[in-house]
Amino acid sequence: MGKVITICDIAKEAGVSISTVSRVLTGNARVKDDKKQRIQEIINKYDFHPNQLARGLIQTKTMQIGIITADVCNPYYSAMFVSCEKAANSLGYTLLLSDSFGDRRKEFELLEKMISQRVEAIILIGGLVDELVTDTEFAEKVNLVTNQIPVIVTGRLDGTNCSRVNIDGNRAMELVMEYLISCRYKKIAFAGGSPTVKFTAELRAAYHKLLKSYGFSYNPAFDVPNEYYDENGGYAAMTQILKEKERPDAVIAVNDLTAAGVMRAATEHHLRIPDDIGIISFDNTYIAPLVTPQLTSVGYNYAEYGETIVKNAVAAISGDGVPHETLIEPVLAVRQSCRVR
Repeated sequence: MGKVITICDIAKEAGVSISTVSRVLTGNARVKDDKKQRIQEIINKYDFHPNQLARGLIQTKTMQIGIITADVCNPYYSAMFVSCEKAANSLGYTLLLSDSFGDRRKEFELLEKMISQRVEAIILIGGLVDELVTDTEFAEKVNLVTNQIPVIVTGRLDGTNCSRVNIDGNRAMELVMEYLISCRYKKIAFAGGSPTVKFTAELRAAYHKLLKSYGFSYNPAFDVPNEYYDENGGYAAMTQILKEKERPDAVIAVNDLTAAGVMRAATEHHLRIPDDIGIISFDNTYIAPLVTPQLTSVGYNYAEYGETIVKNAVAAISGDGVPHETLIEPVLAVRQSCRVR
């Protein structure tokens, strides 16, 4: 007796998601002609006819999208979730949020749980998709998921066909350096961030390149990573920087929470901000205007960011083509933590 062909087999052979095959089976017009023809040829090849139970499942849309984030307490991730939820709601979808708490194994478990909840797509923000070197086991797991439903990521996941929505890290650092140079800062440090995280690595590489292009020498003592993207990580990095005899006149923090720790360490060392030292950061979350002095930060249009992610997910659900990668333009928000020298 030959193998029983399932909708999963049809989707795999056609190179599409299960939801796309479902739309062909139910006569949904929102499938491109070339895909529809390819799927129909495979259906005819195997004389495939879903049973009544399967057909009932095919026709039931949950209108739910899963979103897995690394740390919803981090203001960047919470801002991202809110923007995605608003965008999803406007399109008639509900988001199911899960937090991996930065736990690798939990990310695997959450993928399984999302599938069991019958979400129509999954969005991955932070965690393993942020790693500079792709976790091959996780990529294989995601590939199994994409045989059933679309997966959208912020970051990178080599070896998968996930659509990516990312911040233009090079342009973000360019904005920071252009602004600091316009304020006549010359000894510029970079505090925080792990070298294993993709976006941080992009920022750090751009920092090195731009120092050189502006004619400044690179001082390793001014470039201090830290694996913790919070106030404590920023405080530790800045404390290390200030141990050196030569001190910077400006510090770039990897995010707003890190900047809060940088500012605390600077104040404890009797440095006035911005009179003695300038501080600038990334993300422009609600933290930036709350600290004293208010923090100059490069942020992003979070509404546009979330809308792009969700629209790509919905387009993929519908079987429409989505870009392999979309870059979000950063925007500088000038406040009081830097000044012209």
